Amino acid sequence: MSKTVFIIDDDLLFRLISEKMISNFDRSLNFVHCENGLEGLNKLKLHNKDESEIIILLDLNMPVLDGWGFLEAIQSNQLEASHHISFYILSSSTDQSDLIKSKQYHFVKGFYEKPLSKINVIEILAGS
Repeated sequence: MSKTVFIIDDDLLFRLISEKMISNFDRSLNFVHCENGLEGLNKLKLHNKDESEIIILLDLNMPVLDGWGFLEAIQSNQLEASHHISFYILSSSTDQSDLIKSKQYHFVKGFYEKPLSKINVIEILAGS
């Protein structure tokens, strides 16, 4: 079964660096880049049909639809019930209220500060 990593972040450079770093650990991964939560939702609906494993790396602060709006849409569409999707928040925010708020979404497996470290990548790939 293939694995796809969605990098949902409005920062192109962050997406490219993250893909490069993650692919160093597993070259078999497929990557989907999304500039905002709305694009992420639309692409997820297309990929979710084949039941392959999906890892979502989600930024919180983005235009159009931010990370919180994305998580709300996931919850209201009951996509979090899909056991083959793992959700992780990646944020440059060091605000503790964001970490606390993320815990309201039981399906979010982790909250990581940007930039990703090698240890973060290992944890994410092991936890998916």
